[in-house]
Amino acid sequence: MKVTKATPYALHALMYMVRHITQLPLTTDTIAKGEGIPTGYLAKIFQRLTKARLVIGVKGRKKGHVFARPPEEISLFEVIEVMEGESLFDDCPLNHCECGGTPENCCVCAQWVRAKKKINELFKETNLASVSWNHPEHRFHSLLESLETEKKKTKRQTAKPKR
Repeated sequence: MKVTKATPYALHALMYMVRHITQLPLTTDTIAKGEGIPTGYLAKIFQRLTKARLVIGVKGRKKGHVFARPPEEISLFEVIEVMEGESLFDDCPLNHCECGGTPENCCVCAQWVRAKKKINELFKETNLASVSWNHPEHRFHSLLESLETEKKKTKRQTAKPKR
């Protein structure tokens, strides 16, 4: 039941898109800089999100990504399922013991099944738009801030004297 880094990266990237929805399409470079996510890794994540039809890649002069449907219609469950697969919460932590890990013969497994059902329901009921606007602001940078930071960094690198 361990969540890989890809899931929080995907969620943060999609929440960044929600918070900057008027500036879409956004490139993975812009999102990566704004969220502090490795660019190459985020590009691979967006390949999966595109394949799952959560986002659409836009080509041309205004290239980047847009949502395939409104973020109010994309659940956290969908994002987690795309990034982790269907079996994230399927296995009972005791499924390898002698009880066989079935709800019928193990009270721990029965509790696990109930907890898994509640977690899945919560993630299905929660959409990207609602978590994006209720997420702590300190975890996000504005698009302007991230672009200005990048400009400053580039200026510093070009201004350094060569030895």
